[in-house]
Amino acid sequence: MTKKIRLPYFIVILFTVLLTSCFDDGFKDMDLKPEATGTPGRIIVVLDKPYWESDLGDAIRQTIGKPVEFLPQEEPIFDYTIVDNASLTSGMRTNHTIIIFDVDKSMNTVAFNFNNPSKDIWAKNQTVYRIAGGTTTAIAEQYMRYAPTLIHELENSALSVLKEKYAKHYNKATKEELEITMKLSLNVPVSMAVAENFNDFVWMQQIKALKVGGLDHEVQQGVFVYTYPFIDDSTFTLSYQINKRDSLLKKYVHGKKEGTYMQTEKLKGFEPIYTEKTINGDYAFEMKGLWKMQNSLMGGAFISVSRVDKKRNRVVTVEGYVYAPDLKKQPYLRELQAMIYSLEFL
Repeated sequence: MTKKIRLPYFIVILFTVLLTSCFDDGFKDMDLKPEATGTPGRIIVVLDKPYWESDLGDAIRQTIGKPVEFLPQEEPIFDYTIVDNASLTSGMRTNHTIIIFDVDKSMNTVAFNFNNPSKDIWAKNQTVYRIAGGTTTAIAEQYMRYAPTLIHELENSALSVLKEKYAKHYNKATKEELEITMKLSLNVPVSMAVAENFNDFVWMQQIKALKVGGLDHEVQQGVFVYTYPFIDDSTFTLSYQINKRDSLLKKYVHGKKEGTYMQTEKLKGFEPIYTEKTINGDYAFEMKGLWKMQNSLMGGAFISVSRVDKKRNRVVTVEGYVYAPDLKKQPYLRELQAMIYSLEFL
């Protein structure tokens, strides 16, 4: 007669736990996905090659590829690449923002997920927009209706990524100096340090050395913070803002050569533009334009935001400028904009 072997109870429990762990190791599909890649503002557009020169291709270029208004050279709002489905490589699939256009001749209507885009398909923190229809014309018409909202969302998304980055990794010494000197908080990268501090005017700066096309390039980004008493709403006009900016830059921002100082470019066709918006619940006057170094050949682009600090009844202006000869300015301006938008009054 065969004798039954009875395992101790605790061994049975241990064996069950071990067996279960083999099938449930705690990992999820998301754990295996890489972090989304690509610089903020870079967009992968997927559209089969036969349609690149169609009305749909034109609609994409007119929106995502729309030139930045105030720059002297043509430069798109976003850094975008159009690829067909067959060329969508694994490296491209992990980009943080992808827009897929699908021409399916069997479809009688246009379907899209712009109101609720897909998340984390190929990478963590990724957003994928899709729009499909039977003809390029049908897709283009529907896309153009939603394009202004989509462009706004894409821009805000890129800024949010940068703001989050600077909120985690900022120059502590610079932040503390601004808190003590000007009673405000601002997040700027670790590499951006205070160059000059005149109490009511602080100048921060960082310089990057890049190699592009086998050539060395210098990119200079600077941030000015200045304050002055708030009197009335006439402060927030384009002429007032330009005059105030030029008077302070002439006083504080000088070039290496004697007699040179920064000013606003006001030539016809290159005048600054402005928008009125709300930032963190406050009214904001945002000005974008070109700067030049008076009595010198240097120049570039800038963005300036002025808000009222009600607690101290003062106007606080934070502006960023970029000097990047022969290089695209928009990515650097977007970085500066994210720094500017981090402003908080103490």
